Amino acid sequence: MLVVADSSPLIYLSRVGVLDVLASTFGEVCIPAVVWAEVVTARPDAPGVEALRAARWLRVDARALPSVDLGLDAGETAAILLAEAIAAELVLIDERAGREVALRRGLAVRGTLGVLVRAREAGAIPTLRPVLDALVAEGFRISPVLEAESLRRVGET
Repeated sequence: MLVVADSSPLIYLSRVGVLDVLASTFGEVCIPAVVWAEVVTARPDAPGVEALRAARWLRVDARALPSVDLGLDAGETAAILLAEAIAAELVLIDERAGREVALRRGLAVRGTLGVLVRAREAGAIPTLRPVLDALVAEGFRISPVLEAESLRRVGET
């Protein structure tokens, strides 16, 4: 499956030590160079950066992308434009505005929580609750309704 990721899923999954669920769930994940700059170059000592550097399944795509103002930050814009350029089957993006733009442009979208639910269903992580708790401790925001729905979906009510 051809997948493009924005910064947020990479940052949070690496911070809580489950970055490899991306590889086990999707195989190779592509990111635009601007996303690499945001998650690694700009924060070289941040938690999770070493895991990002070591992820051989993470492919940085440095192609020139169209100069288009989507009303989003540089990473979200580049992720959407790269997904379009390579005909990706999925774009990983958490921010609501970015998700809405991607959906309007005909892209399939999944966020960090959706990735974790899929990983749990596939057995890539044994339980979802501790990972959600770790994400929240790192500042990731999850609505109580979405959290309950996700846990129910994987049988952890």
